[in-house]
Amino acid sequence: MKRLFSSAALLSAAAFSLTGVAGAQDLAALAPTPPSQSAGADQDMPMISVMPVPQKPATVKAANNLRTGTVLHASDLIVEGENDTALDLFVGMELKRAIYKGAKLRASDVGPPTAVERNAIVTLEFVRGPLKMTTEGRALDAGAVGETVRIMNLNSKTILTAVIIGPNKAVTK
Repeated sequence: MKRLFSSAALLSAAAFSLTGVAGAQDLAALAPTPPSQSAGADQDMPMISVMPVPQKPATVKAANNLRTGTVLHASDLIVEGENDTALDLFVGMELKRAIYKGAKLRASDVGPPTAVERNAIVTLEFVRGPLKMTTEGRALDAGAVGETVRIMNLNSKTILTAVIIGPNKAVTK
């Protein structure tokens, strides 16, 4: 930490060390002076506020009754509060449960949109090195892109686990 001393304080300190006797004035002169006093009292120091501005938490409510499985659009939601970015959390997501008009939405009420429905016919790929085999299967679970689901191979009736890579497409290992 830097300490700023005025030239008078340095002379006082030199006099104090020579005489060995300290008076109240000598000790006061040793105290550091703020830059505004040493540079001149007529200069104003700029003040910057770093206090955060409190914002009310935004709540997102349903504009009308919404069914389970509905992919949300901006027109389905109402934002109450000053934070308009709260809408970005919900738009494009799929509802996991039914929401009634005016009910508050939570992050646990939504999830990624379903790419494969249960009992849908799915293109199943097996890739290992240069070998690529494609067949059809029936999805035994519903899931979004990146999720692992069970799929039954329609030719052999074997149940496999596969990762969903797109709408009605999955890849197995």
